[in-house]
Amino acid sequence: MIAGNPDTFAVLTEKVANWRTDTKVSGMLHICINGVAYPRKPRATDVENDILCLFDNENSAFSHPKVSRKLFDMKGKKLFKKLRALRFPQYYAEAGNAKEADCRFDAVFVGPATAGYHVFVLSDGQNVRLLIGRRKKRKRGGRLRYLDDVVITADEYQRTINRLYLFYRGILEAPEEM
Repeated sequence: MIAGNPDTFAVLTEKVANWRTDTKVSGMLHICINGVAYPRKPRATDVENDILCLFDNENSAFSHPKVSRKLFDMKGKKLFKKLRALRFPQYYAEAGNAKEADCRFDAVFVGPATAGYHVFVLSDGQNVRLLIGRRKKRKRGGRLRYLDDVVITADEYQRTINRLYLFYRGILEAPEEM
């Protein structure tokens, strides 16, 4: 299933029935920005956990983009560097200035993250901006470098999110087991 417009922003996902186990739903989950799918190669993931993270109450930047007009207006690479320093101060803060991580703009795509990709999402109130980067080294702490970003209307973004939600409604609305 493709939710959104792959030429700007889309989520490419599929649940694969014969990959399902008793405890999880496996499949594929990729994010598409400006016509490029990330991860670049097909990759299996635990889509159930990925989707639950993306729609995690009001803390998820993916389902509830946080508004910051000041940050939104920054240039792509400069903004990406600012957001990665906020999210990973232990790696990008100046010596001795490491603060607590600020996760407000962090979209947790677990599948792409295991391939080294990281997505930030923010809004100016009218539009939504997504920025993607990748770690140079796969191991933890590798340098996160800017790849691309896209700006779309908040309405277009919401339509994409709604379609993805409807596709995974069974997972997202399942009653919790006691």
